[in-house]
Amino acid sequence: MLTKKNTHALRRGIDKTNDRFPVVFKALGDPGRYRIFRLLMEKHDICVTEVAQVCGMSVPAASQQLRILERVGLVRKERMGQMICYVLRDDDPMTKGILCIFR
Repeated sequence: MLTKKNTHALRRGIDKTNDRFPVVFKALGDPGRYRIFRLLMEKHDICVTEVAQVCGMSVPAASQQLRILERVGLVRKERMGQMICYVLRDDDPMTKGILCIFR
């Protein structure tokens, strides 16, 4: 049985947890975004048009999915001439952890 002191300690511990976890896992919970993430694991830099071709979606749909992955901090975009390409954020601890799980 938990005491009041234990309850308060547990509550403080839960409140200090990383609020980013649910957002990241929600983003990867979408099958399309999960496939894109896996694709970026295989091919380290890939452009939006290539993502759309490989995943069988329109360029605007691929761009939207990549934008969500960027917003949660899993990928970053790089401009290569007129093309926008995406790479996984290997410098991010959350991305590193997810990569360890998937490999």
